[in-house]
This record gives sequence, structure tokens and C-alpha cells, in this order.
Amino acid sequence: MAINGFVIAVTADGSVFYVSPTVQDYLGFHQSDIYQSVLGLIHTDDRAMFQCQLHWSLNPPPYKELEQGTDAMPHVGSSTTTMDDPQHLPPENSSFLERSFICHFHCLLDNSSGFLDLNFHGRLKFLPGQQKRTEDGTLGPPQLALFAIATPLQPLSILELQTKTFIFQTKHKLDFIPMACDSRRKVVLGYTEMELCMRGSGYQFVHAADMMYCAENHVK
Repeated sequence: MAINGFVIAVTADGSVFYVSPTVQDYLGFHQSDIYQSVLGLIHTDDRAMFQCQLHWSLNPPPYKELEQGTDAMPHVGSSTTTMDDPQHLPPENSSFLERSFICHFHCLLDNSSGFLDLNFHGRLKFLPGQQKRTEDGTLGPPQLALFAIATPLQPLSILELQTKTFIFQTKHKLDFIPMACDSRRKVVLGYTEMELCMRGSGYQFVHAADMMYCAENHVK
């Protein structure tokens, strides 16, 4: 578990395969909201770069010409076929599978200006059991995916981390009646989701001194 960030796994086609629940602390999205194309969460300027990080890009060594006096033909040795396939990559070249880069991710939190700079550090690995079938029905090669830990470029202070544990999200109808809320409301308020959503107007939970302030922002 990443205590100062979140874990994410993205397939080669850009689909989020897994993300840890701590993503909500840093991006404001619930864990279930992230299972989509990762490109929709990335700043447009960073999308091409992120796609490059998802693919195996090591070029094979150049062909060697045979000794003088023979026809010039490409020499395909064991090293070439091994270098082409990351599944059989020699240990001394495993660093080509490692990834470390910075990317701007869409963020719902108020202090992020819409995007948060994240540092991704991980490596490409194969997803067991995720082989796709080709047109003739045969199994294709195992699918590569990026497994990484994403951490803010500017780490949050201890006070900010503590404050985030008391924040929860709610969804309301236009008349402010609660429709849904995340699991943290039980820790912060003590109410179950049913108790919050079945008691009518959301103003029942607002202190009288804050009623007009809440109503003004509700109208806006």
C-alpha cells in the first residue's frame, strides 16, 4: 500500500486495470470512478507521453554482415529475438522495462487548480490470464501493463493528510436532498447512507448559523 500516494495498473491500450482506494485522497475520485481509459484523466499535453510509457520500445540490435566473401544477409541470433521480446529480456537489460515520469492528472480537489502533478515510478509487467485472441481464435501474446506508484510532486504535509481523512463526498438532487455519499461519512458523522438519504432535505443536517450561507451557495 502506498501511504504517500496510490497504486495504479494501466494496460497497454490505456485501460485502468487497478487503482488503490487512496486515489480518493489525492485526486478526489472514488476508486470505482477510475476504471476507464486513463487518457480521460490526463492533461491533453501529457497524453502522448503517457501512451509511450505503456509500450515496449527497445529496438533490437543492428544486423551484422557476414564475413567478407559471402552474400550480405542479416544475422538473426538469439540475442536479437530475446531483445525483441520483453518476456525473455536478459537481466542486464531489465532496466528498459522500468518507468519514471511526471504527468498531470485531473483532480477534483479545490486546491489543485484542476490538475495535480504526479510522479509515476514503476515498471512494465505481464498480466497473467489477460491474453487476447486473434482473428483466427488463437491466443495472442501476454499483455503488458504498467504497474506504478503515483505520488504528488509536492508531497502533502502531515496536517493536510490528517484533514483529508475528515472529508467525504455527497451527491444531492437540485433541491438539496441527499442521494448518495461515500463510506467516510460513517466515520465523520456517524450516519449510515440510508439515514442521510431518507430524512428529506439536506438542510436538516446544517447548523442554523450556517443555513443562509449554505442556501446562498446552493442557489448559485
